[in-house]
Amino acid sequence: MKTALLILLVALSNYCQASDSPIRHILTSTILSENQEITVYLPDTYNSEKSKHYPVLYILDGEINGDLAASMFRRMHLSEGSNEHIVIAIHSSDRLRDYAPTINNDPRGPVGKGGGGDKFLDYLEAELIPDVDKQFRTLNERVFAGHSIAGLLVLHSFHSRPHLFQAHLAFSPAVWWSERETLKATQKYVLSDKDINNYLYLNIGSEGGEMRVVYDSLVQTISKNRTLDLSLRTDEFDYEGHGLTLAAGLYNAFKGLYKYQQSKGL
Repeated sequence: MKTALLILLVALSNYCQASDSPIRHILTSTILSENQEITVYLPDTYNSEKSKHYPVLYILDGEINGDLAASMFRRMHLSEGSNEHIVIAIHSSDRLRDYAPTINNDPRGPVGKGGGGDKFLDYLEAELIPDVDKQFRTLNERVFAGHSIAGLLVLHSFHSRPHLFQAHLAFSPAVWWSERETLKATQKYVLSDKDINNYLYLNIGSEGGEMRVVYDSLVQTISKNRTLDLSLRTDEFDYEGHGLTLAAGLYNAFKGLYKYQQSKGL
């Protein structure tokens, strides 16, 4: 398999001299047959503690969410001693194509859109993650985060590739999408006899109607059936619109993540 992180290889030495300055990289993906952009944020101690390895957060829609996530990790580490993370902010190219696991046939939504979620996860698993692990001092402790349709992909990864990420953060996930395939598959996974051993954060804002009904159904299924091998944290921000639920929930999501990591000895 040939994967190119050509610019990353060149820029790594310069970036490691100034870990407080995030650097953008263009990746050539053979799986997606197109270039993909990421921004890498290294922790403050990355240069000074040469033997230290770090958990990694992969966050979707990274062009708008990367700065926020990296800043929150830094503030929580300084204030509360929580774990530092390498943040890989994945910029979006075509959100519906790449993040929706199934093609939408519901006339209430964009008919015919979506369906590339598994291909995008193939790219993460076979190309991006191995290259990040090769170039940076990472732990085998990965976190996957996304909002709305990106949150739907996070849930899809949670049930379909549970080995890939050890924690999943889904902010206002679009569980209503199409015929609710991701909702049903996630519920089936939770009701199975498989060991999950993961951390899952879910939240929702002031969204009502079908969005709230489907979300509540998912939370109820998980909370009633998984109490030992799944660490679940949820939030309801009744006075925040859909677009602000990631910003509103990030602190609680990371707080629960740190508690979960502590329970594993990290």
